Amino acid sequence: MLTVSFSAILLSLGCGVGYAASDYFRKAVPAACPALLVLFYFVGGQIPILAAGVWWSGEMRLTPAYWLPGLVDVALGIIANLFFILAVRRSPLSLMVPLLALVPLFTTATGALVLDETPSAGQVGGMVLIMAGLYVLYTPAGHVLSLSATWRAFRHEPGVPLMLITALAWSLTPVFDKLCVAESSVSMHGLIQVVAIAALTGGWIILKGGLRALAVPSGSAAPLTWAALSAGLAYGLQLAAYQATLVAVVEGLKRVTGLLAALVVGRIMFAEAVTRPKVVGVAILAVGVPLILFG
Repeated sequence: MLTVSFSAILLSLGCGVGYAASDYFRKAVPAACPALLVLFYFVGGQIPILAAGVWWSGEMRLTPAYWLPGLVDVALGIIANLFFILAVRRSPLSLMVPLLALVPLFTTATGALVLDETPSAGQVGGMVLIMAGLYVLYTPAGHVLSLSATWRAFRHEPGVPLMLITALAWSLTPVFDKLCVAESSVSMHGLIQVVAIAALTGGWIILKGGLRALAVPSGSAAPLTWAALSAGLAYGLQLAAYQATLVAVVEGLKRVTGLLAALVVGRIMFAEAVTRPKVVGVAILAVGVPLILFG
C-alpha cells in the first residue's frame, strides 16, 4: 500500500499552486507584450533560481551524450511554452488549462503505440474519464446529449488548437527528460534547458528587431517578474517533491491542483463564467488524471 508523507503532499500541492500562479501571471501580461518576449522573460527570469539550485545541490554532472536529447527537449520546451501563452491569450484559462489533462493521456497512448506498453485497466479507465470530462467541459448550455454541439464549441474555441499542440509537446518531454537526466544531474538539466530557451528566443528577438525589441512594454514588468518567480519556485518544489515520494503522486497532485485553480483564478481574476459543465467536467478530469498516472 502506498503511503505518502505529509511533507510530500505539501511540496506537491505547493508545486501545483506555483505553476497555477505562473499560468495566471502569463495570461495577465498585457497583449502589447509579444508572446515571444513573454517567453524570453518568463524563462530567463528562472535562470537565477535554477542556478542557485545547482550551486546548492553541488550536482553538476554532464556528459557529451546529453546534448542530442537535450536539444530536442529545448525545442519541445519552446513550442509548448510559446503555444501555451498564445492559447491562454485567446481563450479563457478555465477552458485551456483543463486540456493539459491530455498530457498523461498522450504519453500513455504513445507508449502503447510506439513502445508496445499495454495500458492497464486503470489507465484505460482514466483515458475514458479524461475524454468524458473534456466532453462535459465543452458542452454548451442546453445541449447535454448533443455531440455535434459540443464538437462545434470545442472546434470554434480559438485557443484549442494551440493548447493541443502544447499538450502534445509536453507529453513527449518526459521521454527526453529521462534520457537527459541519465547523462546529467537533474538540477543541471533544468538550468541548461532554461538557459538554452532564453538564449534562442532572445537571439531571435534581437535578430528580428534589434536590442530595442527586448524593451518591456508598459505594465508588463510586474506580471512577467511574478510569472518567472512563481514558475521557478514551483520547479524547485517539484524537484524536492520528487525526492520525497513517487513522481506519479507529485504529477497527480500538481495537475489536479492546476485544474481546480484554473476555475477559481479564471473566475476571480478574469471574470470567467463558472458553469455547471465546467465544474462537472473538471471534477471528472480530477479523477481521470490520477487513474492514468497510478495505472
